[in-house]
Amino acid sequence: LTGTEDGEAAPLAPVRRNKRAEFLFYLALPAVVITLSASLIRINQMLMGAQHFPYPFVLVTSHCYFCTVFALILLWLRPTLFPALRDPDKKVELSFRCYITSILPIALCFAVSLVLSNVAYKYCTVAFLQMIKEGNIMVIFAMTYAFGIETFAWTKLGILSVMLLATWSCVDGELNFNIAGFLIQVTAGVCEAMKTILQSLLLAGKGFKLDPMSLVLTLMPMCGLLLSGVLIFHISLMPLSFVALPSWDEAWAWRVLIGASICNAFALNVAIAVFLKYLSPVVYILTGNIKDIVVVCMSAFLIGETISSLQILGFSLQVLCVFGWTSYKHNGQLLPKDLLLEAFEAEKNPESLAAK
Repeated sequence: LTGTEDGEAAPLAPVRRNKRAEFLFYLALPAVVITLSASLIRINQMLMGAQHFPYPFVLVTSHCYFCTVFALILLWLRPTLFPALRDPDKKVELSFRCYITSILPIALCFAVSLVLSNVAYKYCTVAFLQMIKEGNIMVIFAMTYAFGIETFAWTKLGILSVMLLATWSCVDGELNFNIAGFLIQVTAGVCEAMKTILQSLLLAGKGFKLDPMSLVLTLMPMCGLLLSGVLIFHISLMPLSFVALPSWDEAWAWRVLIGASICNAFALNVAIAVFLKYLSPVVYILTGNIKDIVVVCMSAFLIGETISSLQILGFSLQVLCVFGWTSYKHNGQLLPKDLLLEAFEAEKNPESLAAK
């Protein structure tokens, strides 16, 4: 309460309203990220259907160029979202040499992972692909350990062993298993892991700390140029069996869905940037875990994709492994120390828990 001229206490309604608005804002951020992620997956899966727009090279190239244009507009309107490019205290100077030696390898891995992730929709269900993506932590750990970034610990090995068993259960329980789709998604996961590692070694390791939106504006044009080079080679020099081009009629027929995919992708990048600005990376990882659950449930109950009992068990174990891995990486143990002490105290003295 605050005093007024009459000596009476002023109400705290505005303060409470601000606190309530802040709480709702923090609550809405994860929901927005989950919704945009799930909708982008669903839209791209629809586009990759044989009777729709099964041209991943063209779709991803369009994403790259349009996201670049949108990011430039946003840079002009809200430069605060690009601290690495606009904030004098955090500005990162990227030379031409840095673009060639650091940005180019990362963009190459990113472009390949984006294309292959969309190609995989042609062969496998969304639920199955999401289960395979859950196992990416095994690939990332193996590669970071090989590069000397990650250290060995028996707890990590235990979590990853359970994750391997859980992922194998998801693969073994797939009723419509397709080896091509499986291998394409695994390759996409390897490329995504390599992108993450290269970002750590070539950017963060050299002091180039790029925020999410600055990274989009840095990587997307390079990805677009790389994919455009493949398309030009396919058209002008030698036809490539893995590249297909749509007719103008096809592109026009699916313009609404293509536009929705592009806008959704950019909106997701903006949402992630805002998310990481106000909430911690750990919360973002946990939000991603919840997103995976939402996507799998959506695939099963809304789209009608078949999921076996073995896959339900395997996916449940995967989710627990990701939660355990996140907790261990953040706290150095599977459960936070305070939570363990509280549980131990409650077991010794149940009255203490009731008193709280």
